[in-house]
Formats: sequence, C-alpha cells, structure tokens
Amino acid sequence: MLVYGLDGTCRALCLDLDVAGNDVDATAAEAADLEHWLVECGARVVTDVGPTGGRHVYVPLADRLAFDVARELVEALALLFPCLDPSPHRSVRSGCIRTPGALHKTWGHQQLTMSLSAAYDVLQRPNGADVVEAIRVRLRPQIAAWRARATPPDGRLELAGGVDVDDQAPAEPAGRAGEVRGAVLRIAREGIYDVARYPTPSEARAAVMAAAARAGWRLVDVVARIEDGRWAGLAALYAHHSPGSQRHRITRDWSAAAALVARTQKTNPQARTHRAPENDTVRRSNTSPPESHGGDTPRPAADPTTVDEHGFIRTWRSALRTTEQHRFPGRSGYAVRFVLRALGGFAHSTGSRYVAVGTRSLAIAAGMEHSTVSLALKAAAAAGWCDRIEVAHGEHADLYALTIPADLADRADELRWDAGKLHALRPAFRALGHVAALTFEALEAGRARSVLEAARTTGISRSAVHEAVDALAAWGLVSRDDAGHLVAHPDRLLAAAELLGAVDVVAAQIRTYARHRIAWRAYLHRHDPEAQPGDVDHSPDPADLAWLDTAGWWLPPDDARGSDWTVADALAKGA
Repeated sequence: MLVYGLDGTCRALCLDLDVAGNDVDATAAEAADLEHWLVECGARVVTDVGPTGGRHVYVPLADRLAFDVARELVEALALLFPCLDPSPHRSVRSGCIRTPGALHKTWGHQQLTMSLSAAYDVLQRPNGADVVEAIRVRLRPQIAAWRARATPPDGRLELAGGVDVDDQAPAEPAGRAGEVRGAVLRIAREGIYDVARYPTPSEARAAVMAAAARAGWRLVDVVARIEDGRWAGLAALYAHHSPGSQRHRITRDWSAAAALVARTQKTNPQARTHRAPENDTVRRSNTSPPESHGGDTPRPAADPTTVDEHGFIRTWRSALRTTEQHRFPGRSGYAVRFVLRALGGFAHSTGSRYVAVGTRSLAIAAGMEHSTVSLALKAAAAAGWCDRIEVAHGEHADLYALTIPADLADRADELRWDAGKLHALRPAFRALGHVAALTFEALEAGRARSVLEAARTTGISRSAVHEAVDALAAWGLVSRDDAGHLVAHPDRLLAAAELLGAVDVVAAQIRTYARHRIAWRAYLHRHDPEAQPGDVDHSPDPADLAWLDTAGWWLPPDDARGSDWTVADALAKGA
C-alpha cells in the first residue's frame, strides 16, 4: 500500500520496525516500547507482525498530514528507536508498506497482533491534531538533531536539472518545452530535497517552479501535474495551506520563478543560445528518422492519380488487425505485431508505404530493443507484411515497403478502414504490458465494450483481459459508463506514463540511441575513402554528448497529448 496519496499527504504514520541481527525478540520488545511511547502521547495504534518477525505500528490520523511533517516525525522517532526504518515515509512517489493480511514476499502474511474488532475501532476513531502536536512536542530534541544531521555546512540553491543559479546556467531553446530533470524532478515527484540547498519548503517549491519556467513550461502544465498526482511531492509542499490559499501561492511562486528566469536570460544572452549539435538529426528523438535517411535514394514512383497511399496504408492496417492474432499468436507474436504497428505509424507520418527507418526508431516506437526489432522485421517480411527493397548503407536505413500477403490481397479492399491513428506501443504500456495495450486499443476503437467482447476481439484469454482491465482502471485509463460499458480514456495516457516512470524510460532510450548515432557518424567519417586530412573532425564532441543529458524535446506539451498523438509522430517529425 502506498503511504501517500496523490496530494502528497498521508492518513497514517506507518512505522516499520525491521529485525536487526535476526533478534526477533529485541524487535518485539522495541515495538512494544514504541507503542507504549505513542500511547503516552495519547495515540491509538494498530499493530501487526510479519512472518520474519518484523513489526508495523500504524497511527491513523483524522486529518491528512503533509509529507514533510510526516517524514520529520518518523525520522525523529527513528533516532529514539533504532529498529525503526523511516524509508516508507521518505518518498511521496514510492513510499509503501505491507498492511495486515498482505502476502509477505517470502512466505505467509502480515498478521494483526490485536483483535480485528479492536483494530477496526481504532480505524473508526483516528487520532486528531492534538495527538500529532503532542508527538511533535515530545520529539523536539530529535527533530532538531535530525535537521542538523541532514544539513551540511555548505549549500547552494539549485535550479533546472541540477544547474546552479548563476550567469552560466543554460536555458532550453525558446519555443521548445524541455524536461525538468535531476534533483529538482525528485522534489516534484517525491518531495525529497537537500535541506542544505533548500532550507525551507518554500525554497524547494521555488526551485521546482524555476526549473519548469526555465524548461519553457507554462503554469497550466505545472498545475496539471500537481492535480493529477504526477508531481505529488510538489503538492505535498503546498499541503499546509487551504485549497484557496494553495492556488494563490502556486500562482505567486510561478510568477516569481518566471521573473527570475527572465532576468537571468536578459542579463546573460549566452543562456539563450544553448543549441543542439549543428547536425539537426542528432536533435531529433529518432536516431534514424525517415526523412533523414531517404537521401538521394530513389523510391518507387507512384502515380498520384491512381494510387492513394494513405488509403493503401489504411487497408494494410485493417488487414493486419483482422488476421494478426491468428498469424502471430500468443506472447511470442507481440513483438512482430507492435513492430508492424510502428512501421505503419511511420508510413502514415510520411504519407508513403515506402519507409526508410532505422531499427532504433522502431524500437523506441514499439517499446523494445533494436535487436528484437531486427528479428521481428524478418518474421514480418517472411509472413508477407513488409518487404525490404533496399539494404541500409552509410547513414541510410533499410527501405521497407508495406505489403499485403498474397492470400489476403483479393479480399483486403473489402475491409472497413479503422478510424483514428495507428499506435505502436504508447509509453504507458511499457509498464502495463502488451495485453493491456491490445485491450485498451479494442476499447478505444469501440470494438469492445466489455471484458468478454475484448477477449473475443483480441484473441486473449478472458482472465488475462480481466486483469488488464483492472490495471487500466486502477490508473484511470478505463472506467464504466452508466450502462456498465467499459470506456477508454486516451487523454490520460501520458499522465499515467509519467506516474509509471515510462516517460523516463523512453527518454533514456532516445538519448542512448542518439549517442549511437553520433558514434556511427564518426566511424563512417574515419573510414570514408574520400575523406581528406584537412576535413572537419567528426569525432563525438563531449559538449554534444553532454547536451543529450539535458534534452527533453521529444515530449509534446500537455495540450498536444491526446488520442491523436503518437510516438511515431514525434520520431518522424523530430518533435
């Protein structure tokens, strides 16, 4: 169970006592001492024990407690009780604890050390603010000691992604929304910050706001993340205030941060000239984008009066969807199915069935490694869904043509086209899995409105679809309407991807492949038989590689993220 909610607050102090040195009796004795100490403060508690002897003490609260206050109390208690592990309260995003009745990771379950009726009574009558204040007053010496221990003698205010506030701090290019990364992103997500750099919560909030402003974001982007839980840590730093006061303070903090960033950029013109390497392909999220690999390679000409390229692509994708579960069955076929979706997505983006795209670009769109993509392409070509008509050479990727298998060609034109864009594996499904992706796809397209229909449409077992729907519903991606039908919410996919950490995975893969591309160009130059001694050195520039660590250009702004946006769009168009 997560300790904190999406608002960055908790409804209970969750105190986790670990077994030290296999001394179960010592842990039990310390848990009893902790319980007695809390009772002396007027607290009512629930206690349980795990199969290995670890103990939990819960202090239910009538009013939700902000992250920084809860963490401070638990950290201070840990100074009094050595077996107490404060880690469940150290992260808004990932702090969790195993509740009574939960399955233990080794064997058995967490079991109450009190009667169920007594535990229920405590939960029905949680502890008020007076109890929290009594605990705080009694812990004053420990709180002061923890603060002193957590504060090194020197510290500097930090902004965007670990950049100190000085005249040399680089800014993202105007008009591009970058990422908020590093230590500041950790504050926004988890509420964890270095008290040496940020002595107060207000300074930590200011750092996040300034980082967002420096990255080219808008206030609405920040507010959206606070409200939907992506930035629960930042929400926790505002949790002390009433809703009306929160809105005022968020607006005030944003205005101050935007003014600070504007002054920095005005007094330091160099801060606005931070650029990608001159070869713009490195800036793109794709290490082998379609338009950069066509080069002078002649593509098969098509008569525009007789051939509708988008029409052919739509016929191709309809034929694929109606037959893929039989031709590429089971989990072993998922790689081929999503690579073909990625290939079709690039074809739609370029307006041609002929696609010159690298395996790394397909890997980003399909959510897998480029070596797996190579194997999937061979299987797809063998099955008649694509044809490699030119082999990669130099900086030019393989040229593929979408094809319809011979046994389907006569009937394909009779198929009804699928509405909407063709998606490969959208970022959220890197975490939720292929079954969830296919289930969501069926619900989104209106081909299913129930678990049974989704199982029939996708060819996946009913139990697997049921589990997928439960996972989708837990992340707000699927709900039921008044008639009980399942409804997909594609507009929430990117928010879920951020909460699941999938956005970070995609960004890391993009940077890795961009480095591969830089190294490949350098290799080609070194082995170019026509290169002259005086030619420009194409060896990887350390500045270019460093730039990749701060680039966040692939992610579109929130108002562009809906059911019509695809990863293939971003890769093909260099978004």
